[in-house]
Amino acid sequence: MDNKQALRAELSALLSRHPTAAELEEVVPRYWPSLSAFRENEDLILMEGVRRLFVRRVGTDRFRTIDTAAASGSTNLLDTEDATERDLDGLIDEITAFAAV
Repeated sequence: MDNKQALRAELSALLSRHPTAAELEEVVPRYWPSLSAFRENEDLILMEGVRRLFVRRVGTDRFRTIDTAAASGSTNLLDTEDATERDLDGLIDEITAFAAV
């Protein structure tokens, strides 16, 4: 990710309007063109091949994420103990790592 500061600024501006994680769908493809982004209710699903990264916003600067290699799955996985809580920088790092695999 060459332009992490620009991404962080864009996401911070978007998040100041208190959107759901699903609304990040518009931003992701500009910074990670290899990823497909979809919505499931208020959650965001990022796909790379059959891998999926589920994202849910749980606070002002807090997100729950889970990476799965399954060809199908539901954002209900975000309710399990396997999901990880991240701040915005952690979310950016996780998406970057997910896209790089």
